[in-house]
Amino acid sequence: MSSSLHLLADIRQSSERRPFSVLQLAEPLLNTNSVSATDDAYLVYEQVFISAIDERQIELAKALLLLLRKRFPASLRVKRLYGMINEAVGHPDEAQSIYTEMLATDPTNVLASKRLIALLKAAGHTEEAVAQLVAYLDTHSNDFEAWLELAHLYMRNHRLAQASFCLEEVILQQPANHYFHLCYAELCYSMGRLDLALKEYLRVVELSTDNLRAFYGVKLVADRIRELRARSKKDPTLCIDDAPQPATLDRLAQLATERLVAIYSRANQVTKTTAELWLSS
Repeated sequence: MSSSLHLLADIRQSSERRPFSVLQLAEPLLNTNSVSATDDAYLVYEQVFISAIDERQIELAKALLLLLRKRFPASLRVKRLYGMINEAVGHPDEAQSIYTEMLATDPTNVLASKRLIALLKAAGHTEEAVAQLVAYLDTHSNDFEAWLELAHLYMRNHRLAQASFCLEEVILQQPANHYFHLCYAELCYSMGRLDLALKEYLRVVELSTDNLRAFYGVKLVADRIRELRARSKKDPTLCIDDAPQPATLDRLAQLATERLVAIYSRANQVTKTTAELWLSS
């Protein structure tokens, strides 16, 4: 029993979502009523409730919810679980009503805010989800995951300037995460901000050696800037003032190509041949 409880505690502390493992560990504890005598009994009940929802064991979830409601009748944390079970059984309107009521009582309730945002997003109410996320970030501006989610919602609606701002906030809080720099580089490329895209792709290469997407990005941007620079002789509006000098661009494109060839040399022959054809085109 002790080892199972310790493993459940480890999963809680790591914030891992491992519903099958949690239910396996909890089943003998619940069958023998061993949990109720422990200090963490209600934490375990909540943990198993969420795992039961994930695994569609609704009856088990309902039984645990009754135990939690009996012990904490006025708890907003337990009320959130009522919202989650309504979501699980296909009653999104009831769930939304519960979360909205919770936020009316406590506008800073993080768990209720996130459940409401997830519910709105799942229902396809993107604009409402965006509004709720913006309100949430007014209070919790240091939540980089919320900024990332807001960026994705903006990109879904092709609001690239707003998405760019959100990713900048993410990078400010997570400057060493190469994936966020990569997302920002690709967004800048889509927006035509080629000078910034190149800097961000190079930052990815600095943080993550042999990053395939980053080297592709360096080559694409370098080739694009050289193309626009050649066309700018006839159309000055195409000139990119902050881009590196032609010799630097040539060298960057060459280095990116060399690294891509080296990376693909370890791939199967079909992939290698396809990559070499693209790189030589």
